[in-house]
Amino acid sequence: MATIAEDLQSSPAGAGTRATRLPNVYEALFEQIVTGKLRAGERLLIDELAERFGVSKIPVREALKALEAKGWVESAPRRGTYVRRLSMAELHELFELRQIIEPEITAMAAHRRRTVHLQQLLALVEEGERAVELNDFVSSSRVNSQFHTVIAQAADNALAFSVIQELELRLCRYFFVAEWEERKESMRQHQRLYEAIRAQNADEARRLTIAHLRHTEAMATRSISAQRTPELAE
Repeated sequence: MATIAEDLQSSPAGAGTRATRLPNVYEALFEQIVTGKLRAGERLLIDELAERFGVSKIPVREALKALEAKGWVESAPRRGTYVRRLSMAELHELFELRQIIEPEITAMAAHRRRTVHLQQLLALVEEGERAVELNDFVSSSRVNSQFHTVIAQAADNALAFSVIQELELRLCRYFFVAEWEERKESMRQHQRLYEAIRAQNADEARRLTIAHLRHTEAMATRSISAQRTPELAE
């Protein structure tokens, strides 16, 4: 099975040649942050990471610099480097942007989709349903992100695809605490979105996307609020 990083971003570093020279350290840390294995607010100690990866401190420092440049980790005096905290403000901004662009992207996809896109979307709907039934957090979140990026691909707009790709990566961390019943409803909404795109019903695809985004934002907000841990920033 491909990783979230591999699925959503063929070159996740995107921060210059330094990161591309550090595929093992950078990509491993990147995936662990996106999938929640490294928790929001968790401190990242250079000595411990160097020992874990079997490398010197230099590539670890370079990887952390690249991750900080992309906004995945933060550094502070006397606190060191830590995984960026979850933020209600960031969550709202991400969904605000999604509501602006994603309904139209989905409508475009309904007009422009090809057979290969329909095949991919149907496979993801079915895989998502299986992941929810198995209570598989990682697969469920991966499939959700892939579903929306395939829709962006079907819209045949490279800039839109890159924006959706980045938004999905940012949102991954917010859904690892979602309730399973809400995840099931989200997957049912994916099924209806797939059907609208298959039927080339742009108006219905647009309407369903708006409703889906409202549902998923509410789901993430409730789940994160219920945590009430230091992982959540103001």
